Amino acid sequence: MVDRDVGWTDGRSSRWDDHRAARREQLIDAAVVAIKEFGTDAGMDQIAAAARTSKPVIYRYFADKNELYRALGERVIGVIARALQRVQDEAEPQVLVAASIDAYLQLLADNPELFQFVTSHRSLHEARPGEPTAFEFARPVAEVLTTSLGRRLAEVGLDPRGARPWGEAIVGFIEAASLWWIEHPDVMTRDELRDYLSALLWGGVAGVLQGAGQQVDPRPAPGIFAPLPADADA
Repeated sequence: MVDRDVGWTDGRSSRWDDHRAARREQLIDAAVVAIKEFGTDAGMDQIAAAARTSKPVIYRYFADKNELYRALGERVIGVIARALQRVQDEAEPQVLVAASIDAYLQLLADNPELFQFVTSHRSLHEARPGEPTAFEFARPVAEVLTTSLGRRLAEVGLDPRGARPWGEAIVGFIEAASLWWIEHPDVMTRDELRDYLSALLWGGVAGVLQGAGQQVDPRPAPGIFAPLPADADA
């Protein structure tokens, strides 16, 4: 009897856990809808309206708005990390850097308001002790880059410890340029920006590899850094 009771309790607990997880995902979906409509001004009232529920109901599943926003940030960066995982097995640093840029820009092109909300919302940068900040949400991407760069450094006889700050710096570089592009989409097309940033970052990687005696071509593809017209100063 006790065993049956315990089994029944465990089953009920499991069903509740499944329901809670599913409901949290639905509320994150609602947050995405609200942010697409209201941008960085989206708040809990707009999210509750999008979910067709009330704020007290949302707080049954998230301790506060910051927890909901962090869950949203984890989803956003997870999209990018999964895109990189698909190329990781074959990826030399040049390929992976280009894929990182492409993943960021694709997410931005598809969901500019969402990307801007996650990367600029103040509450995501002021987490309580022990909780992740928005910067840490990018860690899965930095991890993928660090692994690839560290492997390449070791292969050419260089200390792989430098891969960690290198990977973090690449993520920050891409993120900053992506946020600039949100505000200036007419300056460059998405493909132009991807190729431009890839060339800049590859130049650094190639320089390190050349210093280790590797034969690599650091030059960008023709046309990425276009010369000024001959009459530009006229």
